[in-house]
Amino acid sequence: MPAAPEAASARSAGRHRGAEGLDASTPTVLLVHALTGDARAGGERGWWAPLIGPGRPLDPTKVRLLCFNNLGSNYGSSGPLDDGWPSGARLTTVDQARALWSALDALGVSRLHLAAGGSLGGMILLSMAALRPGAIERLLPLGASASSSAWLVGFNHVQRQVIALDPRRGLEVARQLAMLTYRAEPGLELGQACALPVKPGAPGRYRVEGYLEHQGVKLAQRFAASPYLAQLDAMDSHDVLQRQPRLAGLTGTRALVVDIDTDALYTPAQVAVLARALRDAGAAVETATLKSLHGHDAFLLEWEQLAPLVTRALTP
Repeated sequence: MPAAPEAASARSAGRHRGAEGLDASTPTVLLVHALTGDARAGGERGWWAPLIGPGRPLDPTKVRLLCFNNLGSNYGSSGPLDDGWPSGARLTTVDQARALWSALDALGVSRLHLAAGGSLGGMILLSMAALRPGAIERLLPLGASASSSAWLVGFNHVQRQVIALDPRRGLEVARQLAMLTYRAEPGLELGQACALPVKPGAPGRYRVEGYLEHQGVKLAQRFAASPYLAQLDAMDSHDVLQRQPRLAGLTGTRALVVDIDTDALYTPAQVAVLARALRDAGAAVETATLKSLHGHDAFLLEWEQLAPLVTRALTP
């Protein structure tokens, strides 16, 4: 794909003074959102809101906090819904990483104190590190891998097939399938057990059916099929081990690599491969585990465990 335009939807907290007057004493933290997220990391309905605010791990009085809409998403600087988007183009995490660097360049940010993100967000920040070795001091990928597995690509393939049959209803069903990969059996059983009655007016004979239908409809109300497919393409393409640019030259970079013990989408074994790859690239690597009943989505749910991990990633 051609070089991506700078992202149009930066959300920042803390001080910055334009491309030629940034306060160098204020560390810059970049948050990278996941598949269907957006730049609203904090505030009302922010995807990491419990971690952001005065006195919290990501304190806007102490760090310059940035989050952009990912290239190719429903909300991105540009995407499949826009005129001029390359027909038939297959988006990659490297394209998305280049777009983020372009946005940071426009703001005058040449170095990041920390880049953090889960799932696709973690994959994108790894591509950012591969593009500019040494430009990110600390990395915090959560539930992310160095390369996409056949398991992940296989689930994405089935999602594409149902969307091809019917863009609207197919997107709803694709989201239902995805939700089952984002959650783990213990947590799903806890909240959606088949023995529990269906809520009044909810579809399906069993509570879990109503839950999945609700999740599918909710996504289709705010997201279109073509940007969703573009994000799946980016996930499938991800590989900082074999494809260019590869992870290398990270001496001086610190990484806190976090797995999730019940994650079936990015398994602890895959996250261990990422940790080894970062060490091989020269980074100083620490590891941690989120213990959760809820599977992959733990990086959006387990606030009591996440808060000390974010603090640990920020601390010299």
